Amino acid sequence: MHYEIQHYTLIDGWINTWAYAEGDGVMHPETFATADEAQAALDEFFEDLEEEVQAGQSGPYSRDEFRVRHVPGTATAAQPDAVGGAP
Repeated sequence: MHYEIQHYTLIDGWINTWAYAEGDGVMHPETFATADEAQAALDEFFEDLEEEVQAGQSGPYSRDEFRVRHVPGTATAAQPDAVGGAP
């Protein structure tokens, strides 16, 4: 099973706006192997965002704008390790 973090947008509704770059700079949608992994990434995002809001670098977001959803038939993003190889 694969999961993604979806953000509600006015134009497209619920979509996965999270992405990562391959070593060659190509962006790919980010997915997670478990709902817990996706939720942990979302929680970390909001922790980082709170620091940016406190520093005046960003406006606040509502957690209601984000959700974790199961996405059937998608491959989980294999993040490269520090030297660029597969984990």
